[in-house]
Amino acid sequence: MAKTNEGRMTIYDVANEAGVSITTVSRFLNNSDSVKDTTGSRIAEAMEKLDYIPQGNTGTRSKRTVGRIGVLTPFFPAPAFVTRLDGVIPPLREANYEVIIYTIENPEQLDEYLTSVPFTRRIDGLILISVHLTEDQHRILSASGLDIIMIESDDENYSRVLADDYRGGQTAAELFIRKNYLPCAFFGDINNDLSYSCHPSETRLQGFSETLNNNGYQLEDKFILEAETRVDAAQDTFSRFLESGERPRAIFAMSDLHAIGIMKAAKAHGLKVPQELAILGFDDIEAADWMELSTITQHLVDSGRIAAGLLLEKMSGKVETIQKINLQIDLIERGTT
Repeated sequence: MAKTNEGRMTIYDVANEAGVSITTVSRFLNNSDSVKDTTGSRIAEAMEKLDYIPQGNTGTRSKRTVGRIGVLTPFFPAPAFVTRLDGVIPPLREANYEVIIYTIENPEQLDEYLTSVPFTRRIDGLILISVHLTEDQHRILSASGLDIIMIESDDENYSRVLADDYRGGQTAAELFIRKNYLPCAFFGDINNDLSYSCHPSETRLQGFSETLNNNGYQLEDKFILEAETRVDAAQDTFSRFLESGERPRAIFAMSDLHAIGIMKAAKAHGLKVPQELAILGFDDIEAADWMELSTITQHLVDSGRIAAGLLLEKMSGKVETIQKINLQIDLIERGTT
């Protein structure tokens, strides 16, 4: 039978052994009285046979003196995620909650979290950052009874905090047009095939490209680049691009990490920034200020703080309706434009 990378049996193995659905196993783990005695006996026998150890604390939430909030993300420890945590943690800590971070590396791991962690009562509420849920995953979460807030995912099933990625792309194009930084390029994220993640790079590119087109300019295919969201990956990709002889007047990067990599490549090739190449990032992470990088801020700390506040209100019963909070994006011009 299949095990996780650590050799531990999963909830899927238990369900298969007992001949029931994973939802039934989850209900049994959460409250054994919620399933028939015969079904519960089969599940218990399967767990014993497989030596299945549920994730998390098996004690009930009511027995804990400190509450726990789970945060799920595909992008830990990306700087944008860490910056969001600067907003998430203080209001939760003040309300006597600790934060447990769950990183997602593949769809199977997300399934395991959603089917095991909530139902073992390890956490009291959940914040999902840039996570895309399938309909089946949504149904499982709904059955858990957990209060849930989304960040960056425009999922109408949940209260959510969003940045206007399309407007971010528009803002970048408007800046380049105003300063006559043309022709210009776009640098995006190569990981657009992750089924469990949101893809803001696509939306930012759409806003950027359409605004250029609407003003009589075209973003050429050769000026659309992509790499993993790492400084070294962006530096290597942009270095190869420059070595091919191409020279855009400006480039809009979907993240500050990409933009910093571009800055390093430009310096290595003797290009003056911004006189010969203007560079604009996105996120406004701490390093952007240090490096005098022009960027578009989506107010990461505010998004975390607001999400934490929404979750606390929802858990207290003060707010029951689904809320959608759209944060304004702002252009911050520094030394690279």
